[in-house]
Amino acid sequence: MFRAQEAIHILLTMASLCAVLIVGVMASYPSAQDKTSALVVRVATFAVEQGRLDDYRDFIEHHLFPTLRGVPGYVGTFLGRDPNSGQLISMSFWRSEADAVAGEQAVGRAIGALPQGSAPRPSNVAKFVIEYRDIKEPLTNKD
Repeated sequence: MFRAQEAIHILLTMASLCAVLIVGVMASYPSAQDKTSALVVRVATFAVEQGRLDDYRDFIEHHLFPTLRGVPGYVGTFLGRDPNSGQLISMSFWRSEADAVAGEQAVGRAIGALPQGSAPRPSNVAKFVIEYRDIKEPLTNKD
């Protein structure tokens, strides 16, 4: 009986030490859900009737991107189109939702200073907090 109690005590002690060791190791490595560097993605879709991205090249290159780069918390933007329908989409990445709102306001001011129709107007806008991410390689063209 004494040996069984001693064996259980040793087993519980070893299990406790392993648990402490595992927690210590896990705390020193970032988890898949990295809360220390949150990102917010703003997704805007545009009605097909607004035209093609090339129709807005001047706005994109001389107003949109320079304005966004000047907003604190701005990370980057992807503009794309559905190859079948031609629908446009904008995905911008921000450090926080407040930064995304500041970006919307800055772009709104830039658009307000331009002639009507110089920039597309989104038909739908949504913001999402990025909970998990996996980036295999830098997001650049390999030309």
